Amino acid sequence: MACRGLITLNIACVGNLQADGTTPQPPAADSPAEPDTASPAPEQANATPEPAAEAEAPAEPKPAPAPESPPATPERKAIFDGKSLNGWTNPYEWGKVEVVDGEIHLTAERKFFLVTEKEYHDYEFEAELKLPEGKSNSGFMARGQVQPNLVFGYQAEADPTERRWSGGLYDESRRQWLNPLWKQSEAQAAFDRNRWNRFRIRCVGHHLQFFVNDVPTTDYFDPADLSGRIGLQHHGEKGQTYRFRNLIVRDLGEQEWVPLFDATTANGELGEGEIIPGWKSVGGGTWTVADGILQGRASVEANEPNGLLYSTREFTNATFRIVYRYKQGDSGFFVRSKITPANPFIAGVQCEIDETDDVAGLYQTGGKGWVAKPLHYLDTRFPPDRRDVVRFQWEQARRGLSTAQRQNNSALASESDDADNANADDAPWQTMTVSVEGKRIVTHLNDCLAADFVVDDLADSGVIALQLHGNQNLEVDFRSIEILQPVRK
Repeated sequence: MACRGLITLNIACVGNLQADGTTPQPPAADSPAEPDTASPAPEQANATPEPAAEAEAPAEPKPAPAPESPPATPERKAIFDGKSLNGWTNPYEWGKVEVVDGEIHLTAERKFFLVTEKEYHDYEFEAELKLPEGKSNSGFMARGQVQPNLVFGYQAEADPTERRWSGGLYDESRRQWLNPLWKQSEAQAAFDRNRWNRFRIRCVGHHLQFFVNDVPTTDYFDPADLSGRIGLQHHGEKGQTYRFRNLIVRDLGEQEWVPLFDATTANGELGEGEIIPGWKSVGGGTWTVADGILQGRASVEANEPNGLLYSTREFTNATFRIVYRYKQGDSGFFVRSKITPANPFIAGVQCEIDETDDVAGLYQTGGKGWVAKPLHYLDTRFPPDRRDVVRFQWEQARRGLSTAQRQNNSALASESDDADNANADDAPWQTMTVSVEGKRIVTHLNDCLAADFVVDDLADSGVIALQLHGNQNLEVDFRSIEILQPVRK
């Protein structure tokens, strides 16, 4: 389906959320393992069958390439020498920092963070934290974003209160809780406020994994930040001193967005049967490129079947970012799918693009129908007093507002976002991110989590595709389609 406006849709196929709404936990291994693929079958949806329209079978796409051999394990390096604060900085005008007996001590009356001078991309970080007696709260920033007197972004929480959310994922000064440990008893029991607690934070691409005393607590996919600073938090409790030691990092490289379509690729050399480089079409509707924008159009008058623009190669585990503008009709982005000779010409899971509440949900064409509607996770992952915050953020995301625009500090909002969405016939550009890992698919709309679901019968590999729904007036534009890949050095 299609959504009015230009929407950025982030779609990840990974196994973060089970069919019952619970979150599978990451393994405590040094290397990422396949997500849990054992999941109850999702609910069946009453999908209306599409009328069959025979067409010549398209050529088989190129198979997905075999995975490369993993690189040698990078060296673990200390980022605190136990004697000085070399490599660290306090971006605030307040907060006391001392080195005492091989430890970093933070004392303050207001919240502040001590952060690394270096910015990290993909890495694994280990450290130990000791909370003081009495009221306290702390944590570690993972890919923290730094401005004068402000640090925001991903935080691994250290929470000694009765709710016991230590190791949960909090988006500091931005979206608030992303992964509270509500009703996750094993993860909640990992932290012991009466001793030193060891945290391990692993950030690879947009995959975040947290461990507390070797117990997995967070396994989350989020597209907002691919790099940032490591940070230590003092929550601002007057007279309290927070202690940190044994800070070690292992650099795991970095990743970048690589275009599968944008203005720079549109005029490249065409392969056999391609209408734009790397893409072929089947079925009804039209696909054209004007001023670097891919335009999909269909009409009631044409009385045509569904149309598809599909990749000429297959993909397995991958993360895609689609920037689109929807005006009318019903569209979608397919992952791990197979092109078929009859209408609707495809079998697989699509991420919905439309103007309804279903945008960024997961629909299985040629299968179960709806497998996950947006915010399906809300009642099982978030306590009642946190759900309205998520709903409000989702409504803002549907309107096309970026993460920066949704922040409380409006000064962080990018002027370019306003410029991009100005004079666009009230149809804003949207960003959808889709991640596929194992049987798990995760979708974000403008950095707001829409769906996180394990599709137990998801194909092991397949093409990606853009849909034009037949027999309707449809207008949808795509500015770019990208894939997240390691930077080759």
